[in-house]
Amino acid sequence: MHLVELSRSEHRGLRIRVDRVEACASDQHMIPIVVSEFRKAAIQYPIVFAKSPETGRFGAYALSGLAPEENLFWTGTELDVAYVPLNVRRQPFYVGTGGADNANVLCIDLDSPCVDPSGTKAIVDTDGSDSAYLKEMLAVLNELVAGRKATEQLIDTALALELLVPITLDIVLDDGTPLQAHGLYGLDEERFRQVDGAEIGKLWQGGSLDLFHAVLISSGQIVRLIRRKNRRIALSRAWQGEG
Repeated sequence: MHLVELSRSEHRGLRIRVDRVEACASDQHMIPIVVSEFRKAAIQYPIVFAKSPETGRFGAYALSGLAPEENLFWTGTELDVAYVPLNVRRQPFYVGTGGADNANVLCIDLDSPCVDPSGTKAIVDTDGSDSAYLKEMLAVLNELVAGRKATEQLIDTALALELLVPITLDIVLDDGTPLQAHGLYGLDEERFRQVDGAEIGKLWQGGSLDLFHAVLISSGQIVRLIRRKNRRIALSRAWQGEG
């Protein structure tokens, strides 16, 4: 990765291949998401929580695989999903910090495969103004930045209510391979039912209640991930001529 602050003048000639954007997530089994994505993500992915190895703080993720560097939605050419998370769609752009005030700055990864002379998307128009494509990417990044604090607040609420618990997955795949999950957390549904009415009212007024419901509903998507895993293994065995 080679992150640099984006310069409209210095980088005006860069072209972006949007057909390569989804490939950036081909080996991501956990994709960071923010609360504004929960409802859309829940129809496709299990929403899980995990601790950052650097900070020890919890983050929210769309689970796309059952093993490290495995994305079960990746077909080889695209993501077979109804919703592509913002952290995938914003590639190859990032938000960094700089200057004396440590303000947010727009960055681009010059080593990204999305940066290519054959790309169809320009960063700036001929008059030097931001292209429609760059404006779209800025909106995506703005949503991610705005959602960071709201996501942290939701997680803090879940921790305060003792709702986060380790996810226990002890699966045997169709080919006999045992599979276990480590370091993933979900919401304790039984504990959630015991939250008193006054607290539920606060969650409703604060906009957290439906987000917690989205997380709970999304847990059923783990079954679909297991089916995808089994199907991928079966196709691989058939391709290799195994019985």
